[in-house]
Amino acid sequence: PATGDNEDVQIGVLFASKAMLQLLVNPLSGTLIDRVGYEAPLLAGLAVMFLSTTTFAFAGNYATLFAARSLQGLGSAFADTAGIALIADRYAEEPARSRALGTALACISFGSLAAPPFGGVLYEFAGKQVPFLVLACVCLLDGLLLLALAPPCAAGARANMPVGTPIHRLMIDPYIAVVAGALATCNIPLAFLEPTIANWMKESMGASEWEVGLTWLPAFFPHVLGVYVTVRLAAAYPHLQWFYGA
Repeated sequence: PATGDNEDVQIGVLFASKAMLQLLVNPLSGTLIDRVGYEAPLLAGLAVMFLSTTTFAFAGNYATLFAARSLQGLGSAFADTAGIALIADRYAEEPARSRALGTALACISFGSLAAPPFGGVLYEFAGKQVPFLVLACVCLLDGLLLLALAPPCAAGARANMPVGTPIHRLMIDPYIAVVAGALATCNIPLAFLEPTIANWMKESMGASEWEVGLTWLPAFFPHVLGVYVTVRLAAAYPHLQWFYGA
């Protein structure tokens, strides 16, 4: 068991392990998607996340939690990249592409910001295992829906796949660099809050698990509103995309 500063460090490292592995694997997952299509990597990512969340449910020590969190990053690297790429490929024309990607981003926001209150309540009143088992069931359901709607082994799964751009050319593209910088900047406050706010609330306020989870709920509403407004503006004034990012 960790105490004091050591506990804060361990929690920080635990949160960071997902991001680090996802950062390392994302370029590889993009290359694999170019070669085999979207569906198989998406299914593999969901399977890894199912394994990760099931491991979280029954983990009894820090090493197991670290392994489960790292697996989460591996699964996200495949599922996130393949999912967004699949949407962009299926909706090639504007403004349908902006609407589809906006909907996907709104759903990501829903999961990131509405799930902590839900998980906090379940943790408080049903125990540690239940939130993770619910999430594992969501991953399983998502995988079954993918198999039903877009089987990875279906004929033509690789048909009309766009030719992938080499990673070194992407890295020197100034537009991609600006977008990557914007995404990193937006995630820095979240990276500071996630590992620290729960401990601080418990120590300074005596907050319960459901109260800690509830603090994330208000951010959901302006985030979804921002996605909706941006999608509408991008459809009406596509030449001002740079301004929305700014």
